[in-house]
Amino acid sequence: MTTPDRDTALKEFESARAAFVDAYAGVPDEALAFLKPGEDYALGGLVTHVVAVLEHYQLVLSAILDAGFGEVRPEDPPGFWEQQGLRARAGLRPDERAAAFGELDRRHGGFVATVAALPGEDWERKAAVWFPNAAEALPTSPADIWGWLNGHYLEHVPQVADLHREWMACRTR
Repeated sequence: MTTPDRDTALKEFESARAAFVDAYAGVPDEALAFLKPGEDYALGGLVTHVVAVLEHYQLVLSAILDAGFGEVRPEDPPGFWEQQGLRARAGLRPDERAAAFGELDRRHGGFVATVAALPGEDWERKAAVWFPNAAEALPTSPADIWGWLNGHYLEHVPQVADLHREWMACRTR
C-alpha cells in the first residue's frame, strides 16, 4: 500500500475522525460508562483511549521534529498508560461527554496543524525512533504516524457500534 500525499492523507484523517465521532451519534449518555465483561474499554472510554493515542503520537512526532529527524527515545509521562487504562475502563459520565469530544478535537487539530506545517519533503522522511520495549529503533516518518492514527480511528468505529448494541441488549434482559 502506498502512502498518500500529505494533503490527501489529511483529508482521509478528517474523514476517519468524523466516522469515529459519528459512531457516537445514537449513543445515549447513560451508555457511555458501559463496560462489557472482558473488555478493556467502556463505550465512552474509547473516546479517552483515542485521545491518549493522539497525545502519545503527537509526543513522538514532536520528538522527531525537535531532533531534526535524528534518533529519538520519546517517553510518555510516568503513569500515562496506566491512567489512560483506568479512564478507558471507567468510560464517561454524561457531564464529561462534551469535554471528552472537545479534547479529541483539540488533539486531532494539533496533529493536523503540526503535519500541515511540515515542509513537503519531510512527510515521508524517516527518523530512528526507539519505542518502549523495542529491541531496535523503528524507522518512522510523519506519514507512518498518520497511518497508525488514521487506522486507529477506523478500527474503533465498529467497536463503538458493537458496544452500543451490547449495552442495548443488556438493558432488555
